[in-house]
Amino acid sequence: MKKRLTSWVFWSSVAAQVLSLLTATGVLPLSKSDAVNAAVAALLQLFVCFGVLNNPTDRENF
Repeated sequence: MKKRLTSWVFWSSVAAQVLSLLTATGVLPLSKSDAVNAAVAALLQLFVCFGVLNNPTDRENF
């Protein structure tokens, strides 16, 4: 568990999730265009998925 908490991938996925929640609730408006907001939300969710699927204890495998 300690390796996961010191992993930069884990913390970047937590930050991406927080940003995604802020943009979804309208607290942090990114653009007036819905298409741009949807694209940014999709990109942030990809970062979150990468952080969830990453295994920091095994450097040879994903």
